[in-house]
Amino acid sequence: HRKTLEIKMDNVDITGWFDRVVVSHDLQAPKEEQAFWHKLQALHPFDPSRTLLIDDTESVLESARRYGIEHLLTLLQPDSQRQKRIDSHFPGIHHFDEIMPGAATA
Repeated sequence: HRKTLEIKMDNVDITGWFDRVVVSHDLQAPKEEQAFWHKLQALHPFDPSRTLLIDDTESVLESARRYGIEHLLTLLQPDSQRQKRIDSHFPGIHHFDEIMPGAATA
């Protein structure tokens, strides 16, 4: 939901780095379903071979892979109150500034 995104952006606002921020609720389909990716493609055309998706849910990353999204990363510790994940099938990052220098201050 958009409210959840707003709360997250209060901590680290990375919206300035992107052309558009889409919440799955806007498309009325969960990211785990292929319908989400088709609706997203229709709303904001993108090249899956040049697209990066960062998500903290394995099933979402698997769905994106099935759609053809080439670059997939997971967040290794999406919740600072929990331990870091070590069981992911995807490469991961701890913080956005690992791939986007200056993102923490954007």
